[in-house]
Amino acid sequence: MRNVTPLYRLRHNNAVYSVAFSKTGTQLVSGSLDKTIKLWSLKDGTESRQLKGHREAVCAITYLPDDEAILSASLDKTLRLWDPTSGELRSTLSGHQAYLTCMAVSPDGSFAVSGSQDKNLILWDLANGSQLSVLSRHTDFVDCVAISPDGKFLASAGHDMTIRLWDIAERKELQQLGPHRTPIWSLTFSPDGKTIAAGDNDRVIRLWNPETGTLMAELPGHTGTVKSLVYSSNGSILASGSSDTTIRLWDIQTGKADTVLSDHRNTIYDLKFSSDDSQLASASFDRTIRLWKLSR
Repeated sequence: MRNVTPLYRLRHNNAVYSVAFSKTGTQLVSGSLDKTIKLWSLKDGTESRQLKGHREAVCAITYLPDDEAILSASLDKTLRLWDPTSGELRSTLSGHQAYLTCMAVSPDGSFAVSGSQDKNLILWDLANGSQLSVLSRHTDFVDCVAISPDGKFLASAGHDMTIRLWDIAERKELQQLGPHRTPIWSLTFSPDGKTIAAGDNDRVIRLWNPETGTLMAELPGHTGTVKSLVYSSNGSILASGSSDTTIRLWDIQTGKADTVLSDHRNTIYDLKFSSDDSQLASASFDRTIRLWKLSR
């Protein structure tokens, strides 16, 4: 079992949907149903800045490489780029025709992808805010997206219960993984790009080989929908968060959840490791972010 120590409990005025560490590990950023973005100092757990402008819930958020900007995604159908130092809004990206539900950024920070209840994916050039492409193969709401560590492939999934794998340069669908038996709510690539982990309503995490399209393993244990998934940067841990209010830390070597964290009181919507894997942040519908210190 891993030694996990609670550090801070941070609070929004409504459900927290997304959280991200700065690359330097000194700041945390969070997005909420209260329509705000909050920046937190990890030195003492205090709120250092609040960003306002979105008209609906902030459903996804991340720092760009080198922490030069913060990118947020909202149910208001927009993506917004912010200056993390001044808090000023740099640009607004619009294009979806229904709730924008998910977002991911390429490893080099040059482009992003967003998914929506309009069933479409949009690729964005972050340098100028323009649309690069619209991908329209999904037959129902898109609920989660992930970009491979090498930036070449995109995985997307949602209410049509199928993971679609895309070649980003060619803007084409390569194959479909699944289908799952229920809507898929969470996706993540392993750091080596050789595994896609997916979570859905039937409480089982499925591990897929993106090259062959085969199911590699199933990880049962949660008693609710698996809403969030993230690998540690060294690939040894898969963290999962669920509507059963627990976080599970899976040992990839054994396929077992050797640690279960149960401090939240509602669904865990997002999980992120710090760049050195020493900390884990969790965002929950209970209006809190929990910060955890990890050690063996």
